[in-house]
Amino acid sequence: MNFSILSLLLTLDLATVALTLSTCSTLDMDQFMKKRIEAIRGQILSKLKLTAPPEDYPAPDDVSRDIVAIYNSTRDLLQEKANERAATCERQRSEEEYYAKEVHKIDMQSLYPTEMREIGNRRQGGREEEDEEDKKKEKKKKKM
Repeated sequence: MNFSILSLLLTLDLATVALTLSTCSTLDMDQFMKKRIEAIRGQILSKLKLTAPPEDYPAPDDVSRDIVAIYNSTRDLLQEKANERAATCERQRSEEEYYAKEVHKIDMQSLYPTEMREIGNRRQGGREEEDEEDKKKEKKKKKM
């Protein structure tokens, strides 16, 4: 009997210790969203240099028909201009404008004489290169 009570108390003691060691807590999404909204609200208020939201909100005035007409006409005009630009771009991308109408051929000359020698060696199959090596060997022999 004493042993069972002792084991029960020991088990309960270990359970409470185990629960206090756990750092994981359940996440309440509603609470998280409320805190996030409060943080954003605080950022907006600080940006507006206010400490608290205003108490009274003025009722929005009705927008006159003239202002609505101006807004609509401006929106329509901008849409028409965008459509015109798109049509112009499409015409410019046609095949007639894409390909060149004139071809110019430009002969390139070498800036460095070594390039000309290399090109000549390739054409002659490397004969000049062998001749140059022979000349270098002869110069070395003469110096000795």
